[in-house]
Amino acid sequence: MPAIAYQALFFILCFYGILLVAAPVALRIQFRWRAKVFPRAVPLGSLPAAVQAFMAPRVEEFSLWGFDLVAYLKLGEMAANTQAFMALLSNPHTNEWADVSFVTSPAKARGYIEFVTRCAEDAQVETNTNPTAPVLFPLPGHHVARFPQIRDVLTLYRIHRKLAQERSHGFGPMLPPPGQEIVELQRRLERYAAWQQSRGYMYLDASGENYRLTWKGAILGGWRSIWPVPLLRNGSMRIRKAAILRQFGTAD
Repeated sequence: MPAIAYQALFFILCFYGILLVAAPVALRIQFRWRAKVFPRAVPLGSLPAAVQAFMAPRVEEFSLWGFDLVAYLKLGEMAANTQAFMALLSNPHTNEWADVSFVTSPAKARGYIEFVTRCAEDAQVETNTNPTAPVLFPLPGHHVARFPQIRDVLTLYRIHRKLAQERSHGFGPMLPPPGQEIVELQRRLERYAAWQQSRGYMYLDASGENYRLTWKGAILGGWRSIWPVPLLRNGSMRIRKAAILRQFGTAD
């Protein structure tokens, strides 16, 4: 092998060696997740203009399929340097959840729609259009499928009903008593970080207000973001999603 090739290989290995150290360190420094979430019901008109423009037509589309608006919610700064908003919906006829979510940060703003079938504490199916996968891992028994290429509520709903039927293991969907929807949402959101802590991925900081990543969580999360890992993960997900979409005659 020519000397220049050895030099190139040496620099590539050094570069990846630096990334393997730098990515977890940077993620551990930056990452923060609120320990307590206080969803606050607000009028649609009080939300930022971009949030209103994204939510209003989609909430109307959800209503065509039996989903009633519970409330427009401000979720606050759940993760560091973000603001989260949600239109929470439920279908009393099928006992399913749905939401229209919008998250802003200094770098970007994005919105997505989601259906949730919750059958038990450890049996839940979520189908959404969120293009961003979480840093860590979903709760056991929580099946999450992401289809960012889908734009309409009906197509996503059809896919969600199929996935829920396959993965609910015979458990029926359930909703909390009327008037308790926001309380249940708060509990679900707060449970995520508590589970990460129980597995050693996060810890509660001295203030008691934020969860932060342990070195275990930072290393796993950081290494998952280094090329070619995202490419391999995305490729695997695309293959699985394409198979699902073909069942419904929907192009990927």
